Amino acid sequence: MAKAKAKDKKDILREQRKAFFETIHQVVTDKGFDRDEVIEIIEAGLVAAYRRKYKTTENVVVVVDKNKEDIYLSVRRRVVEKVVLPGMEIHIDEAKELKADVQLDEEIETIERPHEYGRIAAQTASQVISQKLRILEQRKIKEDFSHKVGELTNGYILRKRGETVYVDLGKVEAIMPIKHQIPGERYRVEDKIKVLLHSIEDDPRGGLLKVIVSRGDRKFVQKLFEMEVPEIYDNVVEVKDIGRTPGLRCKVVVSSSRSDVDPVGACVGVRGVRIQAIVRELSSERIDIIEYSEDPKDFITNALSPATPTLVKVDTVAKEALAVVYDKDLSIAIGKDGSNVKLASQISGFKIDVKSEGQFSEEMASPEARKRLDELFSNEAVEVEEDEEGTPLDELPGITSRVKKILEEAGIDCVEDLISMEEEDLVAIDGMGQATAKKILETLQENIEFEEEGEESEGEEKE
Repeated sequence: MAKAKAKDKKDILREQRKAFFETIHQVVTDKGFDRDEVIEIIEAGLVAAYRRKYKTTENVVVVVDKNKEDIYLSVRRRVVEKVVLPGMEIHIDEAKELKADVQLDEEIETIERPHEYGRIAAQTASQVISQKLRILEQRKIKEDFSHKVGELTNGYILRKRGETVYVDLGKVEAIMPIKHQIPGERYRVEDKIKVLLHSIEDDPRGGLLKVIVSRGDRKFVQKLFEMEVPEIYDNVVEVKDIGRTPGLRCKVVVSSSRSDVDPVGACVGVRGVRIQAIVRELSSERIDIIEYSEDPKDFITNALSPATPTLVKVDTVAKEALAVVYDKDLSIAIGKDGSNVKLASQISGFKIDVKSEGQFSEEMASPEARKRLDELFSNEAVEVEEDEEGTPLDELPGITSRVKKILEEAGIDCVEDLISMEEEDLVAIDGMGQATAKKILETLQENIEFEEEGEESEGEEKE
């Protein structure tokens, strides 16, 4: 009967060892750890447990038999008649069970297994192993995710605690604080979500790393454009700057390195398919595509979209600007809670004061007011007057620097050159789209007054 019990005990020990190594394999597989590193951590835990039990580790070696899936402590003990230091000594009677001809003062190798340590020592081993595995896990997270900071990634919403959303990225749990969320957006558990890997932050108190993801950061918008617009990904169109009030409005400044590629059109896509995909991802946040210009007047005119200023004056030294818009467009130019003009100021670098034509006319009624205005904006860049006759293209409202460049390359240097042209003539110009051509002709009709030759001759004679 005793033999049967011994066999049962041996079987139990074998099962414990098997379960132990299966746990190691599971940890290595789930976390992507190196197996040898995990074994080293477990060895350190076993040594710590032995120290807890016997107050020494001088005579201890951890033995890992990977073939037999066995792990134990090999302990060198001195054979004595009276044991004073159990961690370093063994009674002669106990020693003879291991080696029949053993002698006093002889050193003998003994074996101890983790399950024999007792509850307190086992807790010590568990704490050491858990702590070192956590450190290894943090290091692994840094290795796997540091190079992905600033990139888009997909995840699933795990839960929401307070105002913080927790996102499962596969091998790591990330957090999305309130400042990185889109206001008004709903986050439901198990929903798939696209996020920007914003940063990896160390806990100053020595806790776990924090992987921060964002949907409110302006770079999230930039990455969406890179994903949806091939010309941006291929560096034909460049995103120069982004101004954003998450959940409300976003202004994306773009420019093209090629005259035949319209940067705004490329971002919008055929029938708006590209921009619509981005708007859907941003929960219907309004997006203005702004064409970049080195001319502050042109840039500020573009930046105030969807409003179209009728007059823009700039002070390049004080970085201040005055924009006058139609009375009906004042609220559009300012935007909800001032969002439009704030974002326009942000991307242009100018503090912009927006006034309606009615307000401007009232304020400029006196010569003194007009003089003060001229003095205030006396630092405007001085334009070189053309020697040739004709109205400069700059004076035609809505003509951007890109369109002006296309026209000049086609030999059209003044407004008068456009008057005799048809829509087909403009579309035939390299880099000119039909929509742009139509807009130019409409602008001509609205802003240019034509005089009959007879009236002009009569006027000249009277003069």
